[in-house]
Amino acid sequence: MLTLESSKVRFQALFFVYFIGSSGFSVFRNVYLEEMGLSGSQMGQIGFLLMAAGVVAQPAWGLLSDYFRADRTILVVGGLGSALALLSYPIGDSLAAPFALIAAGTALYSALRSPVSPIATGMVLSRGFDYGSVRAFGSLAWAIGSLGFGFLVGYLGSVSIIYFYIASAGLMVAIVWSLPNDGRSEDGTGDGESEADEPGLKEAARALITNRNFLVILAAAFLLRLSISGGEAFFAVYMRNVEVSLGLGPLVLSPDGMTGVAWAINSGIEAVAFLYVLKTNISYKWLLVGGGVTVVIPNLVYGLTTQPVVLLAVQSLGGIGFAMVSVAAVDLAHEISAERVTSTAQSLLTGLGYGLGAAAGQIVAGTLLDAVGIMDMYVGISVLGFLGAAVGLLVSTDSRSGESRQTAGA
Repeated sequence: MLTLESSKVRFQALFFVYFIGSSGFSVFRNVYLEEMGLSGSQMGQIGFLLMAAGVVAQPAWGLLSDYFRADRTILVVGGLGSALALLSYPIGDSLAAPFALIAAGTALYSALRSPVSPIATGMVLSRGFDYGSVRAFGSLAWAIGSLGFGFLVGYLGSVSIIYFYIASAGLMVAIVWSLPNDGRSEDGTGDGESEADEPGLKEAARALITNRNFLVILAAAFLLRLSISGGEAFFAVYMRNVEVSLGLGPLVLSPDGMTGVAWAINSGIEAVAFLYVLKTNISYKWLLVGGGVTVVIPNLVYGLTTQPVVLLAVQSLGGIGFAMVSVAAVDLAHEISAERVTSTAQSLLTGLGYGLGAAAGQIVAGTLLDAVGIMDMYVGISVLGFLGAAVGLLVSTDSRSGESRQTAGA
């Protein structure tokens, strides 16, 4: 599964660099904003913009990618543009009232960054590569980055998360340019055209957005991502507020250190789970439902106890559950969609499912934080996550043809 085939290795490197660059900003963004003096509600609004702008932009990026078949160009624009947009954070830090500038920069960053993951995923799937064996490198990178930033932020300050992303974006662009021409461009068809046996772009897109199973996947992804994102966004703040620390002999992990270790465990287990989840004899439907329940359990635990060992122990459940949900949703969306709308399907899943859910999660979590406190906030968003897992029960097919698939790897 860790083949050294040249194109696959470059995609694995692309996911590794993209996720390691994003890890610091995602994990410690609210810590940086809290240091600037922003309130919980303001942090929630920033988080909402971070997700909502991407939700608005992603369908357009997906359609542009499928129409012009310009996957690499869009990835380059997204990488460079999002890096420049994040400079609004250190600039805003020097202002007495930084909220407006940071909000604008966040929205721009989100819109430009939004096509990277779904379009790269579509490129991987369209070339016939196993998504899990490529996406695992993103989880590995997240584990390394989260652990490293848990200590790096303490030494270099929270602003280091911005400059690290900018550097990683430059490296990501170099990797993108090294990729071969888009696989869909090599068949000789041009802008908006399709193969004789494939539906046109409009027909394929219409069939996708009216497909019952695709709508169920979007609904489940929305609720699950709402719970996951709301919990992730305030996890570092949670660790600081409840003053979680752990002594390991002469070494004492501070709350920030505990945050980094927790993310490293979560993402490390997640990377392994991505490699092996399709080897299990479980259908995509039950991967989605079981993974949904599993990935939400940590949020419930955060609301019930602050015992350091327990908080670290449940990280493995979060990693396993996230891999199960991601593989099930991504592969189901790919199989439901026609080949003509590969990027559109992944962009809609990422935008309307994960993105919109994450945006709502920022607002819900931020509002609950101010209203009931951080521990009760986690209990509230866990309930919504379990509801998302229940929605997955409505999936009625595991294949594009509409016939039930007996195993996920079939």
